[in-house]
Amino acid sequence: MDQNEFAHLNDSQYESVRKMAGIFGMEALQSLVAATPAEQVERVNAFDTYERGLIAHMRGSMQPPMAEVKPSHQKPLRLKVNPYEGIEGETFTSGAAGLP
Repeated sequence: MDQNEFAHLNDSQYESVRKMAGIFGMEALQSLVAATPAEQVERVNAFDTYERGLIAHMRGSMQPPMAEVKPSHQKPLRLKVNPYEGIEGETFTSGAAGLP
């Protein structure tokens, strides 16, 4: 592909032609080479519009990174609990289970 075949295109448009060649292959660009300069510009602009739309669609469909989950309490929760005194001779496990 020679830039002289697309001398009327600006650098950005010619870069799009190079992208098209990479995607569709050189054989597919033969019809673009045979087209009039106005048709070439129209096709390149259509490709650019499609490419921008595809990029925007892909960016929109990507999930944003999850926000860091912050605990609802900034300070640790402190509880005041009275000590278990139990009954004389009772163990904690037997008292808790209701066994003598």
